[in-house]
Amino acid sequence: MSFDRVAEVYDETRSIPSEVMERIVRILVDELKGYKTVLDAGVGTGRYAKPLQDSGFDVVGLDVSSKMLRRAAEKGTGDLLKGDVYNLPFKGSSFDVTISASLLHLVKDWKKALIEITRVTRDLLISVVHKNPNPLSEAYTELLRKSGYTPERLGISEWELKDIVKPTKVIPGPTYELSVKERLTYLNQRAYSHQWDIPEDLHKQIMRELKKRFNKGVFCREAEVLMWKMNRLEDLLQQTPVC
Repeated sequence: MSFDRVAEVYDETRSIPSEVMERIVRILVDELKGYKTVLDAGVGTGRYAKPLQDSGFDVVGLDVSSKMLRRAAEKGTGDLLKGDVYNLPFKGSSFDVTISASLLHLVKDWKKALIEITRVTRDLLISVVHKNPNPLSEAYTELLRKSGYTPERLGISEWELKDIVKPTKVIPGPTYELSVKERLTYLNQRAYSHQWDIPEDLHKQIMRELKKRFNKGVFCREAEVLMWKMNRLEDLLQQTPVC
């Protein structure tokens, strides 16, 4: 799924307070000591690739969206390639570590994506997730279902992956607050991929209901860093389905 249509507003609509992002990056830098080469699969606007490059890691960022890559380059992110996670243009074991953050839920064949990731990665898959869901997005999806509309589901999130394959390590991250009013504005603008195929009339109906339920205040998000050794993922991917 290409994010070309929201590249200009991506960072704004997925914003994490700068001090929170700095703490997450510090966790990544500390955990990646001893590693050198990193693939950021689904690099987007370079939110992780750029600070890791600044910290001395050799990071290659790959994304299917030309406009997202352009935004990353404008920030000074280097070593960017256009491509998709189903066919990574690298030799086997090219990287010590791969970062997959908010990627797997966007690819229908997530196992195929993980097979490619394990092929090009020597040791570690790492992801930044949130332990608690966004209540506004949850309510939006709930109202969709109540209306009789079944939203298409592609892959699984990295948060869901941890229930299939236990991470090697889980590192608690910071908790932070987001404005309800601000997030309602972004939902109203259809800034998120799960909204893009929703009929306009239904979207407007749902937004009217959301504005009744949520109209002020803040809600909390709690970040978490998940890490998997490659052998754990390989064991999953080599399992033969039972018919």
